Amino acid sequence: MTDTTLATERAEAFEALANSRRSVRRFSDITVPEGVMRSALRSAHLAPSSNNLQPWEFHWVRSNSPLREAAVEACLSQPAAATSAELVFMVGRPDRLQDRIAKMVVHFEAEENVATAAYYRDNVSMNVEAMSIEKRNAWVDKSVALAAAQFMLAIKASGFDSCPMEGLDPEKVRTVLGLPETATITMAVGIGEGIPQGLYGPRFRFPFDDHCPRY
Repeated sequence: MTDTTLATERAEAFEALANSRRSVRRFSDITVPEGVMRSALRSAHLAPSSNNLQPWEFHWVRSNSPLREAAVEACLSQPAAATSAELVFMVGRPDRLQDRIAKMVVHFEAEENVATAAYYRDNVSMNVEAMSIEKRNAWVDKSVALAAAQFMLAIKASGFDSCPMEGLDPEKVRTVLGLPETATITMAVGIGEGIPQGLYGPRFRFPFDDHCPRY
């Protein structure tokens, strides 16, 4: 039986964490421990995804990387990238969906789960193949965005800050990271210790009830 008091306390603790996360656009020169980054990336990898195909790649451009300057320029040199201690590109790989599906088939066949293996082989594969490029890319980006959100919450849980950036040059990102044209660049995330100047005003949200109808 669920302990309702404990459940409420845990829910409130997570809400406090979510409330503390802000998109901080300027960072101090404090370094982010490697362990923090690796833990947050592992948390991102645990995010849900459509049909559990995990169509993501997390390209971590480290602070001392020879790609750092070009990666910041690919983010249009905005402060959230230029002042970040670490920079991660959240990338979608629609070109690898069929390979992931094939591996799911192998996995479930090894588990002797014939029905699920058949579902991936006969249904998921066909549905993915039938999608237009635009729909497939959007489908993949939704899953990548879920991983990015989980990553940023994990970063905040460690005491550091982050900022998601959709304002970037996808072609430059692909060039810097050596990615194929088929890869989608969902967003970049700057990570570091936020400074007060990095918050461009107090948080604003429209009324909660406007966004949460009840039935």
